[in-house]
Amino acid sequence: MRRRKLWLAPAILLVTAGIGIVLYLRSRAAPTAVRLLPDSDAVLYIDPRLIRLAHVFGEVSPVSYDPDYEQFVKETGFQFERDLDQAAVAVHAPSGPEAAHQGFFERARYSEIFIGRFDAKRAVAYLRKLSANAEQYRNAVIYVIPREGRAVRVSLLGPKTVAVSNTPDNRAIHQMIDNYRAAPWRASGPALVRGYYRQVPVGSVAWALARVPAQESHPSFGFQSWTIMARPLGGSTIVASARYLGALHVRIEALTASEDDARQLLETLRTSFAIVRSLESSMTQGGADADVKALFNSVQVEEHGPRVALTATIPQGFIRKALTPPPNPPVQAQPATPPNSSQERERRDK
Repeated sequence: MRRRKLWLAPAILLVTAGIGIVLYLRSRAAPTAVRLLPDSDAVLYIDPRLIRLAHVFGEVSPVSYDPDYEQFVKETGFQFERDLDQAAVAVHAPSGPEAAHQGFFERARYSEIFIGRFDAKRAVAYLRKLSANAEQYRNAVIYVIPREGRAVRVSLLGPKTVAVSNTPDNRAIHQMIDNYRAAPWRASGPALVRGYYRQVPVGSVAWALARVPAQESHPSFGFQSWTIMARPLGGSTIVASARYLGALHVRIEALTASEDDARQLLETLRTSFAIVRSLESSMTQGGADADVKALFNSVQVEEHGPRVALTATIPQGFIRKALTPPPNPPVQAQPATPPNSSQERERRDK
């Protein structure tokens, strides 16, 4: 009996330590939606649950929705701002000669995982109505929907999970189905997530990871100023995040290829920010808005070896103003049109 008691305490300690390690590793694992994504060149994640709990956007005036979205809500009962819990997007950059031309975002392809609360029967009925045909893969139904000259593939992976992809072939959505069927907790997500998710601050309501192509193959993204940033950013990895701590704290960090690239990027960012701030000051009449001024004053750019980090704090007032639609201009009464002289004579003759 005494020997059994001697072994009991170490056994409890080992079990407790094991549970603690599992919980810690689980807390540092990427969200489920991210781990189901296929390999990609960039990953974006948004946590609507934290955004709703933190009341990040405050009280915003109601906005009018796109008619297609209103029809979607009416037929499925699913409302993104109310029912969505996780959203993860994988960006597949265009390859070949087209990658160097303008229109990067139009040529890129996307794969998404949405986790939330929806009526599966109504969702299936909606997808059947839109789809041109349906495919079968590992007991999952893939609805193929023609959209703007592309085929959008949608599959309900489970009672709360939907996969969407508009890649040219079905490999991306097959990979998402495979990840889900193998058990979500075993999936590790794209290589980009496995390598850099630990750089994302805990508690971020949104974050993004992206690889920047090398200088000789970088896309223009449709922005003239991109060529200024291309040289120091070529071959780097971007880690962007947003946390809500009474205000939205944004951090964008570039892990460059060398310290020389980091110094060049630092000077470019400081120069660009100085120009933007001077333009904002010259265009503001009667003093700058307090929230805008607080935002500009919070911006900091720092260099740590090959890393360059830009941080900023966005006040909730700024977010609320940015999301509030402008008031409708007052309708001016139209002056009465004087009657035509010939019409007046005709009226008198009658």
